[in-house]
Amino acid sequence: MPLNIIICGGGIGGLSAAGYLRARHNVTVLERGSLDFTANDYGLSVVSNSFGLLQKAGIKSENLDTVVMTHVWLRGPKNEEIKTTHFDTRARFGGPPSVLLKRAKLQKELMRFATSTEFAGNPANVVQNAKVSRVDALAGKVWTEDGRVFEGDLIVGADGINSVVRTAILGEQNVSSAPRTHDTMTFMAQLSVEDIRSDPALAYLSDPTSQAGLCSVHPAPGPQSHKRILTYHTSPRSLQAVGYTSEKEFAEKFDSAKTAIIRDVPISRVVEDFAPVFAESFVNLFRHGRVDAWRTRDVAPMDSWVLGKTVLIGDAAHAVTPHAGQGCNITIEDAEALGYLLRDVESPDAIPAALQTFMSLRKDRVAFVATRSLELGNFESDKNKTKAPITNEEFAKEVYTYQGAEQALKKLKPPTPAPESSP
Repeated sequence: MPLNIIICGGGIGGLSAAGYLRARHNVTVLERGSLDFTANDYGLSVVSNSFGLLQKAGIKSENLDTVVMTHVWLRGPKNEEIKTTHFDTRARFGGPPSVLLKRAKLQKELMRFATSTEFAGNPANVVQNAKVSRVDALAGKVWTEDGRVFEGDLIVGADGINSVVRTAILGEQNVSSAPRTHDTMTFMAQLSVEDIRSDPALAYLSDPTSQAGLCSVHPAPGPQSHKRILTYHTSPRSLQAVGYTSEKEFAEKFDSAKTAIIRDVPISRVVEDFAPVFAESFVNLFRHGRVDAWRTRDVAPMDSWVLGKTVLIGDAAHAVTPHAGQGCNITIEDAEALGYLLRDVESPDAIPAALQTFMSLRKDRVAFVATRSLELGNFESDKNKTKAPITNEEFAKEVYTYQGAEQALKKLKPPTPAPESSP
């Protein structure tokens, strides 16, 4: 018999999980708002470790408007070349590509994965404007603000960094449910490739159909060394500029507005922060449209993402800082693993064992990614600072070559010893 599964959250994690789980089970997704796939949304990287899983599941690249990531440019503050790396996971590891795209494009395609009759199983029921207000993790019950009650054999908390489900899961764990901050934020802006074509200093970014990727600009050592500018393509026609800096007066603004995003920051404020440090070409990236301020947050590690009939995935379980570019990727990995481990589960009695295996597969891998992300942001704890950092090569080999839960499970299980031969 198929399980009845309730997924809280209709973002990348929730819709990915719905797509994988619907193949064998009845799935309802509760999305707090209205899904809008037309917004000019922010960009992200879907790296080989998750893009390969999506390709195998039937996601269509032609629906995503991607560019394939081929380069990483490391530049000094005056745009001097420090190092140019050919970053093509197809050539390097013989696997899937890594792509750059807009979040809304990916979410729309994941909606198709969850609800289209082209995929196996019954389409998921995606209920919009169903804001979850309370969860009983042990009973498998969810209440929405408008008084509706949903009950399932399994509740999947995919409701992001401000997760209501995480609060229910924490129980007696001595971990705060509140996201952590690090006195770091980003100024984020969208721009067109056409906007930079007139600047010969940025010629290496001006033709993403032939070479696309990420440019990381670091200042000279000193009091401004915490600042950084990233620029990366988000489609064949667009880029995103991200400027890392300290929160300063924005800390109070984030707190008082109870938000992690402040829209329409004056361009002059961005120029004030970056013009003394970075070349004009990089500062000008923020002059082509609206600039928003985003607070950098993560969540404290939890002992377990499972309680009773409930499991957390994605940012609800393990939101990481953005520096390693793996947030949405490990979320998609979670979703695929959950679908794989529950594929043959026909009774609620078998769910606890499957969820324990899920934890065994996912927890250490996610911790590895989180550690590297904190290292890249210089956010390590005093304890971690005494350890040798994870190298780029170690990270790439471990993370980008991931092939899904089936292969990970084989590595997790010790090989069965051969029977002893008779004397």
